[in-house]
Amino acid sequence: MKHSKSNRYQEQEQTLLIVSEPPTAAYVAGSGYFEFIQLSRSGIIKKALLNLSRQLSFTLSEIAHVLHISERTLQRYADDAKLSADTSERAILLSQLYQRGTEVFGDLENFKEWMRTPLPAFNYQHPISLLDTTFGFQLIQDELGRIEHGLFA
Repeated sequence: MKHSKSNRYQEQEQTLLIVSEPPTAAYVAGSGYFEFIQLSRSGIIKKALLNLSRQLSFTLSEIAHVLHISERTLQRYADDAKLSADTSERAILLSQLYQRGTEVFGDLENFKEWMRTPLPAFNYQHPISLLDTTFGFQLIQDELGRIEHGLFA
């Protein structure tokens, strides 16, 4: 049983991992979305979330705010505990956003810096401050598309 938990964590860690390489065409075309749906429904493990948080340089308070969960509640979960479907879905969205940003900016560090810079496109707010709503996620995704195609707002 211990081996099973370890494998499940490794799969989730890979799913939430931000890498510089673009995903494969089949993955982008939609086959990966069923994996994300299943992972959201079954819940990600807290340890995978904490690794994502470290990779993105989010404090526990920041990640809790994005996930709509109190920092204290997040602290109470055991490392191998599964998070709720809603919390898991938001963590996956966050991972996907940073993956996309890494693709557009060519480097995770450049994208992380951009996310913490007040920008005119976001009414001089830091993009990271918009991550508490799905509308904020979409606004950032849209801006990444404009940047990728050389259309600046």
